Parts: sequence; structure tokens; C-alpha cells
Amino acid sequence: MTAQLEAPATGATREVKGSRRTLKTWGSGLVSADVFESGLAPFGDTAAVVVLDRAEHWPRLLDSGVVGADSRVFVPRAEDSGPSPLVMGYEGSLSDPGGEVQVGASFFLQTQDYGTSEYLSLIGATLVRVVDEADLETFLDDADRARTTGVFPEFLTHHLVALCDVPALGGRYAEDGPSLRLFVDVNGAISTSPSGLRLGEVGDDFATLEKEWLRLNGAGELPCSVCLGAAISDEVRVPAITARPWLSRYHDAIAGIRHLRGREIGFDHEIQVSGFGARMTPELADVDAPADDRSGAPTLLWTADAAFVHSPLTDRVFRLEREAGAVVERLMVHGSVDAAAGPVPEETLLQVRDFFARAGLPLCD
Repeated sequence: MTAQLEAPATGATREVKGSRRTLKTWGSGLVSADVFESGLAPFGDTAAVVVLDRAEHWPRLLDSGVVGADSRVFVPRAEDSGPSPLVMGYEGSLSDPGGEVQVGASFFLQTQDYGTSEYLSLIGATLVRVVDEADLETFLDDADRARTTGVFPEFLTHHLVALCDVPALGGRYAEDGPSLRLFVDVNGAISTSPSGLRLGEVGDDFATLEKEWLRLNGAGELPCSVCLGAAISDEVRVPAITARPWLSRYHDAIAGIRHLRGREIGFDHEIQVSGFGARMTPELADVDAPADDRSGAPTLLWTADAAFVHSPLTDRVFRLEREAGAVVERLMVHGSVDAAAGPVPEETLLQVRDFFARAGLPLCD
């Protein structure tokens, strides 16, 4: 078996990398492993990333204690300052689909609604938002199609795209909430996203915002009730997400494809994902209740030339020979060496299992 840990992309300036990745984390509601030290946001009693729609609210927000020394704050037309907190000015709108913002001298970011993204040209870093029930239906249709056919929306798997508000769309429920991200609208109302339920207003302290976020989510049947709550009611969202318990794996599969496409591996739907339309080993398609449907499990992807194991928790990827990839798939689908034993020698299964366990990517029990 051969394995190789893919190295991070290089060549971008520190300013562009910081702004792009921070805003992707803010938009998605998921902590991006390459934004914060050791992959962990500075969670505590202040917000890690804050976006304001109007600069006039910045002084009162700062005085309220919501922003701390480790916060990263985006303020319209502000002069960059910091690093405690790090304040970055921007031009444009981060809340209106169809808008574009400029951060610094060279970084541009678009925002698009989900329903029209398929038909628009991608010209750079883009946040894609589900803005209404029609968008939610289109998103779910795309997910269903990928699950049965293995064909993913091409725009959504581009490495420059981030889907917004993933915790409300069936993604892994991480640390979304006021400690990760906040948005302050034109009137000074505060939520975690432009489509989110109101948590308070400028001047409220962090404890007030956190308490309201916990109350609203505690009343919901499925996380996250806040970040899309102003655009889509839980009466519509919850049944649709609950009916698809595999949606977190769909988000993980998209992350894996993005990782490979960002390294120019696989184009024109060449990348396939185990459990979505097919298996590398066809007989595994008949396994009932496959173990790799669990949230956070590694994702197995393959092309005509190689197989790849991607960790959705750390965005690490291993490249394997296809033969080794088939062994990985057997372990992941069956969930244990004993259940996977048969066509593959137990010694080989143990070798592969232990290799990935040492690397911090457990394939099975």
C-alpha cells in the first residue's frame, strides 16, 4: 500500500488566504481547519468572526464586549487595523445575493443564491446562499440526485465555492453560534448570518446573544434553527432534512471533491464518491446499513488512476493505489475487520486499519 499526504496549496498571499478562508468560515458556519490555529476557533465569550453591514455600528459593537482581542471583524470602508482585534475594511455587500465585495487591494468575493448559481459563470471566490424555500428544494433535489447517481452539482464542488449556513442544511453540527460568527444588519440587528433569526441588537452583550441563540436552538427539533430561520421556517426545513439522514455525508463528499479539484485532480465529473451512486467494489452496494454513513467518517473518492481518503474534520487527504482503496472501502462499509473479512486477508485489513488509525483517520471500530 502506498499513501501520500497532500500538501496545502501555495502561492497565494497571506492577506488573500486570510480573508478568503475567514469569510468562507463565516459564511458556511463551519470552522475551517486552515483559518484558526490548530483548526480551532478561539471560542469563548466573544465572537471569532464578525461582519457588519454598516460601519456606523462598529463603535457600539466594540464597546459592548462582543468583539475580543482574537476576533476578526469586517467593516464597510474601514481602514485595516489590528491585530487585537483584526479589523478589515471592505467594499460592497456580503449579505445580498448577486453582490460582490472587495477586501484589500486584490481579493474579490461574490455572493450568489443557490437557485441561479448553476447558470452563472464562476469568476472567483463565491459564497452560495440558500435564500428561500425554492432554493432549499433545489438544493435537496441536487443532493438526492448525487446520492442515487453520483453526479454532483459542478458549481458546488468548485474549490473556490462555499455553501453558506451548512449547519441548517444537514451538515455536521460543529460550533456554529455567536462564539464563531455574527452578522450585524443595516438596522443594527444581530444574528449569526444574513438569513438568521434575530438574537439581539448592537449594544447587547455577548451573554445576551448567546442566551437567545441557545433558546432558539433548544426550541428546534433539528440544528440549526437560527442561521436560516428568517428565510425558511422550521416547519418546512426540519422534515426535509430529517428525511435525509445522510446529508452530512453529502456535505463531506462535496468537501472531498473540492479538495481534489483544488489540486487539479479530476474534472468533468471524473471523481466518484463511495456511497453516492456507486462503490469501488460493486458487491458492497448491497450492504445494509453501511457503517460509512456515520457523520464525520472519512470519505473515499476515486478516479481512473487512484483512490483518495479525505477527512472532513481536518481536510487532510491520502492518495492510494486503487487496490488499497478497495480495502479501505471494505473496512469503512462493514465497520470492522471481522465483518470485512473474507475476500481480503485479515492481515491486510489489519495493516490498512492500523495505518489510518495511526494517522488519526479511523476507518472502523
